[in-house]
Amino acid sequence: MNELSRTIARRPLTRDCWRETLYLLIGLPTGIVGFTFIVTGVSVAMGLIVLVVGVPLLVAVVHLARRWCGIDRRVAELVLHHPIPAHYREPTGQSRVSRWFSVLGDVQTWLDVLWMFISLPVGVVGFTVAISAWTTVGALLTFPIFGWSIPGWLHTHVVFNSIVAPFLSVPAAIAAAWLVRGLALGIASIASAILGPNRRQVLESRVQTLSETRAGAVDAATQELQRVERDLHDGAQARLVALSMDLGLAEQRLASADPDTALEHVANARGQARAAMAELRDLVRGIGPSILQDGGLDAALTALVTGRNPPVDLRVELRSKEVTARETAAYFVVAEALANARKHAEATRISVRAWEDAADRLVVEVVDDGVGGADPEAGSGLVGLRKRIAAVDGTLTVVSPSGGPTTVRAELPCVS
Repeated sequence: MNELSRTIARRPLTRDCWRETLYLLIGLPTGIVGFTFIVTGVSVAMGLIVLVVGVPLLVAVVHLARRWCGIDRRVAELVLHHPIPAHYREPTGQSRVSRWFSVLGDVQTWLDVLWMFISLPVGVVGFTVAISAWTTVGALLTFPIFGWSIPGWLHTHVVFNSIVAPFLSVPAAIAAAWLVRGLALGIASIASAILGPNRRQVLESRVQTLSETRAGAVDAATQELQRVERDLHDGAQARLVALSMDLGLAEQRLASADPDTALEHVANARGQARAAMAELRDLVRGIGPSILQDGGLDAALTALVTGRNPPVDLRVELRSKEVTARETAAYFVVAEALANARKHAEATRISVRAWEDAADRLVVEVVDDGVGGADPEAGSGLVGLRKRIAAVDGTLTVVSPSGGPTTVRAELPCVS
């Protein structure tokens, strides 16, 4: 059996199949509630339109319709694996009342009303098909139990049918699963077309997102250059100045025949040289190690965690050693998270994991058992990381309750 055949045969056993079935089943009760509300609400409001209360009542109805359609958008995630994004026009007007009434001029508001009108017939079709399909499968499977009670031909050949029917339930279940999938995708697609943004709105949103993330990337690059300049000035440069002074004092002591003091200054100079080298090494690591380009993310992360205290449990499961912008961003996520865990979290155990998921996204996750309380909005290095991740259309999630543990997770899409 090839891969396609296995995929077809396994469909009834998958979690997605039962999510799609659930989507069709709950479509009927939600459709009844939505249809009843919108028909009643709009009818009453239009009937009272000649009175003062008619228009405010209509506004209240469409506001509630928006909220109800928000539930339908989230329910669609059962099939689409992502909620349908809402795209309402920003309220206009100077006063709160005028902004409240401005929803009547939003096209999406009336598309929500349209969806609530058609949700009942759509829900009836989905519910009927789902119930009929899986009831047929159940009837075939349990036919040996009740087949004897059915009059006519089925009763006459009950022994033969009791043997054949359970075997027929297998192809019936496969057919039912794919029928449910097709219908669920169709209904969810209709909901997405009505309740979601149109192509122009998607493009506008995408352009706005790209503008914001690219601006964030520029800010992150500027902050990184400022950090490098600050670290060079306050760190390595100060170390080298102290080194130069110690060597000068040693030279003077040697000239005045005081070798003991000279040796002391030489030892201090050697210590300053070691410290300067360590700071320069950390600084270069912050800019981007050459090993990332030469050996890939696996080798770079191994070098990053080797010989560190506390020890780091590293697991890397990558299918490719290609280095792109997302691998570079992933490296910096790990480097910053490790630095925070060591400096601020008082962690004794740290784990780092990097892998590619089924959607070809690169996922890196750093977990430490420190004191927690990390706030990515409080001006820490995580702010710059979030901008760097957003520049490659990724997401950064930080979960750090007080008392720990802290989990830093970045999901980076495949670079096309």
